[in-house]
Amino acid sequence: MAKAQPASAELGWPTGDQPGDLNFQYKPSQAAQDTILSALSRVFPPAHSPHAALHALTPPEGVAGRYRLTTPEGAWFVRVSMWLGNAALEKLLVDYLASRNAPVNPLLVAGVTLEWTGRVYRVDVRPLIRGRHFNGSLDDLAQMAQTLAACHTALVRFPHAQDIFAAAAQRVQRLSGARDRIDEAVQTGDYHMFAEQGSWAVQHRQWLAQMVERFQPDTHQLPQAQCLHGQVHPGNVLFAEGGTAVLLDWEEAVYNYAPPAFDLAYFVQRSCHRDNPSHEILRQRLDTIAAHYGPLPPLAEMMRQQAWMSMAAIVNFQLQGIATPLSEYDKFVRLEQQARALIGIV
Repeated sequence: MAKAQPASAELGWPTGDQPGDLNFQYKPSQAAQDTILSALSRVFPPAHSPHAALHALTPPEGVAGRYRLTTPEGAWFVRVSMWLGNAALEKLLVDYLASRNAPVNPLLVAGVTLEWTGRVYRVDVRPLIRGRHFNGSLDDLAQMAQTLAACHTALVRFPHAQDIFAAAAQRVQRLSGARDRIDEAVQTGDYHMFAEQGSWAVQHRQWLAQMVERFQPDTHQLPQAQCLHGQVHPGNVLFAEGGTAVLLDWEEAVYNYAPPAFDLAYFVQRSCHRDNPSHEILRQRLDTIAAHYGPLPPLAEMMRQQAWMSMAAIVNFQLQGIATPLSEYDKFVRLEQQARALIGIV
């Protein structure tokens, strides 16, 4: 069976770490627009308008992507994704955060499904935020830290935390299974499970061997573990008019139960170290975050764990018949090596 290839729109615009401007300038095919609007019209009346139109943030590939839905009555943000997740639990979590005045974008519609070329996709609708992405400034870091602190504080008392704990435990089993398969490949020298990335695995066998030895995916069992976001990078934050940092895309949160250090490590690595700053500039950024979030724990080792977790997830997808671009393999090697160099500094 041919492997499913995620559309580039699933990975960010142009990547999840370096988002571009919020300019919805691309028109999907008429067939794709009709399919999306037909699915939404059953539960979201504006989609039924004869004047409804979709424009995508990136060049569309089929139906997957991020869209602006416009009608004479208003505009909304629509996301279509092959990652189905747990829409009901995600909506409960985001609604809870919104009820606690945490800076999040509510889910108006969650988990509508449609079929396109034999595959099922998930469609969500949110309010359209007028704003911008992270500009690298200390002020933006401060806003992001405040938002993350507000979300973490609220989520300590999330009433459905045990459901997320259970989902996290199941994911740990899958990631542990992927780690065991990597170990088998390293021990036997048989990398056929990597399919088209087999030569990459051969070249990185020492890195994979170290991953097998050091990877500990059971973050849900660590002290202070709680519900959290799971992917706090610049592509998942919008600065609304007025400057408030709004934390977006909570679909991974329904599988993440870990200490706050997990989110903080992701945040620091993707927002503070992306331009390879000097130690002086990095310390200034960390001090800014600490001033607006609270004292920071050591984060470098957690950054390494996140890189290995992502590699285990890639292998798990590969075993399910879902291919991942080579650039993603290389990215997580780079992030782990970068984190290793930060031990004792971050």
